[in-house]
Amino acid sequence: MKIVFLDADGTLFHHSGYIPSSALDACNHAQKNGHKICLCTGRQKVEIFGDLTKIDYDGIIAGSGASIFVHGKQIVEKTFNEFEFNTVYNFLNDHQIPALYESSVGIFATQKTKDRLKELLEIQCGHLDEEQRKMHGLYTLYHQVHVVNDLHEHPINKISFLESRTPYQKVYEDLSPVLDVIPATFAPLGKESGEISSKRITKATGMEVLIDYYKMDDKDTIAIGDGHNDLCMFEKAAISVAMGNASIQVKEKADLITTSITDNGIYNAFKDLALI
Repeated sequence: MKIVFLDADGTLFHHSGYIPSSALDACNHAQKNGHKICLCTGRQKVEIFGDLTKIDYDGIIAGSGASIFVHGKQIVEKTFNEFEFNTVYNFLNDHQIPALYESSVGIFATQKTKDRLKELLEIQCGHLDEEQRKMHGLYTLYHQVHVVNDLHEHPINKISFLESRTPYQKVYEDLSPVLDVIPATFAPLGKESGEISSKRITKATGMEVLIDYYKMDDKDTIAIGDGHNDLCMFEKAAISVAMGNASIQVKEKADLITTSITDNGIYNAFKDLALI
C-alpha cells in the first residue's frame, strides 16, 4: 500500500476549473486497490470546491500544511505567531503590496486589494462568456475574499501577495531569513506575486502528520506536483513525480516526469507507478 500526496492547481486541478476525467478515474481505482490518496495544496479548506470535491480523499493538507483533515475531521490547525504576522504585515504595508490574508475559515483583504483583484479579473477574464468566467479560478477567488478593516482579527496561516511595483526578489530577500517566501502557485496573481508562510508550516510537515496517522512508512510515500511549493513534498517523499507542465526547476528535482495535466498526467503517473 502506498500513500500518494497530490498537489491541486496545475497537478490535479486545471486553472480553468476542472479535474481531467482520467485523473478522477485514476484516484478512484488506486483507492480501490488499497492506496491512500491525499490532497496536499496551498489552497485553504474553504477553497476546495467544484471538481476538487469529487474525490473522497483519505486526507487533505490545506494552507500548505497549516490545516489537516481526515475524512472531514480537522486534526491540525497552525497559524503565524505574533512576531511572524507582524513582520509580514508591516513589510507589506510599508511597501504598499496588495495581499490576501488566508485562514482555514476564510480569505481576508483590504478593499484596495479586492479592487486590484477585480482589475485582474477584467484583464484575464473579460473576453470569456459568463459560464466560462464563473469557472475561472480568479473569479472564484475574488468572490471568496472578505473585506475587513482589521487584518489582525483572524488567525492567519498564509499570505499571498499580488504583483506590485515591489519585485518578488525584494520581498524574498527581506523576509526569507525568518519566513518561507516562494513564487505564487496561482499564476493569475502576476509574475511578481508570491506566498509567505511560517518556516514551521510546510506541505512536508503536513505529510508527516498523515504518514503517522495512517502508520505508514516513509518508503511508501509518493508526491506529485508541478510548482515550487511542491519541492518540499519531493524532498519528503520516497518517490517524486513532476507533471509535464511543471517548470524546469521542478522537473530537475523529480524522480519521474509524467505527461501534462491536459494529457492524462495523473493517470499515466499512476500507471507507471503500478498504483492502478
